[in-house]
Amino acid sequence: DELADADVWVCSIPRERAESVGAEIGVSPRIIVVPTIWFPAFHPDQTPILRRGGGELEGAAGPYHSKICVWGWTHGFDADAVLASFRPEVFAGLGYFEAWAPATAELRGIFEPTDVDFGSWFLPLGRRGAFMLTNNHPRLDALVQMARLVAEQLGADPELVRHGWEQVLPDGLLASSVVWPLYPSVAAVLDLPGAYVWRLASGELIDLPTFVTRSLASYASVDPADVDTDHLEVDPRFPAVLGTGAFAPAADPVGGR
Repeated sequence: DELADADVWVCSIPRERAESVGAEIGVSPRIIVVPTIWFPAFHPDQTPILRRGGGELEGAAGPYHSKICVWGWTHGFDADAVLASFRPEVFAGLGYFEAWAPATAELRGIFEPTDVDFGSWFLPLGRRGAFMLTNNHPRLDALVQMARLVAEQLGADPELVRHGWEQVLPDGLLASSVVWPLYPSVAAVLDLPGAYVWRLASGELIDLPTFVTRSLASYASVDPADVDTDHLEVDPRFPAVLGTGAFAPAADPVGGR
């Protein structure tokens, strides 16, 4: 009923699907397609993990997992060995320092079939630092910038469009969801500040050792064969850099880096 009375639909489903829905209910609204944001350049170690029987694996940060931590768990690493893997040489070997260009190219492709210009959205955000809370959760300023571009197409007052809505709107994702950290050495490559601080959905802040120990504890009751880690297993960098058995910890596994 609500769709039938709307002159414009702003949606993230494909245009063809939106048009099909309109035909089903006998209306032909103006359709503005916006992208669903996926941008892992700030958090290249983060990954979802699905259960082979259905559903998501839950860990220390809910449905968000560290590739390194998951790899260590499935290959018998203890907590010290996993912690030892969080260092620049490992990140470099896994390609984390080169994540920006492919992530940007992929995001540009996501924008192409939509009605939002990639450059008009992306370039203003580049000056604002890490504009993603997780790989699939944009920060408020990224959502506001998207809304500005849609509002312009709808003929909104330019002065209101330019208003600093970031200063007055609450960030619902920041208030109720996980915030993944920008690892210090990854941050250094992007010329940004970083720290190993996870913000959980509960609001609790945890450090790297806590994240690793809680993650491994949450996985302890799960059979690794019951979760889908194929995307890690087929990546030749993981066995080449981390190995497939007990990993020799570095003398300073965390090192403040």
